Amino acid sequence: MSPSLVAQSSLYGIGIAFSPLHIGVVTLLLLGKEPLRRSFAYVLGWSLANLLAVLLLLLLGGSMALTPNHGHRDQVLIDLIGAGGLLALGLYQLTPQALIGEEGMALRLMNRLPEMATWLLVLVGAAGALLTPENLVFYLKEAGLLLINHPGLKADVEVSGLFVLAASSLLLLPPLAWIVTSGSIRGPIAALEEWLQHKAEWLVGVLALIFAAYLFYEGLHGLGMLAG
Repeated sequence: MSPSLVAQSSLYGIGIAFSPLHIGVVTLLLLGKEPLRRSFAYVLGWSLANLLAVLLLLLLGGSMALTPNHGHRDQVLIDLIGAGGLLALGLYQLTPQALIGEEGMALRLMNRLPEMATWLLVLVGAAGALLTPENLVFYLKEAGLLLINHPGLKADVEVSGLFVLAASSLLLLPPLAWIVTSGSIRGPIAALEEWLQHKAEWLVGVLALIFAAYLFYEGLHGLGMLAG
């Protein structure tokens, strides 16, 4: 398995994992009843949705019999459209309107979490992954990466598993910290949850702008290769 393939796949996964709203949801679940069971249920739904999204795109791409050259052109288009989308998202996240809108959405969701059954939290986690707009860019990039490189079925499974692990890594940190400390970090977690609800929009914005710049560079590089 190519180190470059592993590095790129991990990068796309981290792009999905850095979602303060969803990290905040997992953190909040640790403050209620059955903390580990309910928080892991949410992360399970998140992980399954990420995996199924990539597999679906792989199946669609395979059925269209994309050639490597066609795939490269598709990737250039995905890069440039994704860069534009993430640029718009990043700029929006840095505005006061984002703070007001996301606080309202987060509070509505979090007020309902204590009433939800564990199985329902799996569905909510899956929906959270699929309904986060910027995630689609990374799903397309991951599927395109595998389609273009054709690493083989075994490597496809390994790289997809690594992608899903990276995409779930930051959401897993709160419950893993809870396990390591035997629940003694309840106070700091409560403070972190409040911070993530109200102060994390600028982090999302800055990260979106960084990924937008990266995808823009990738798109221009791809255009140069096609022109050559």
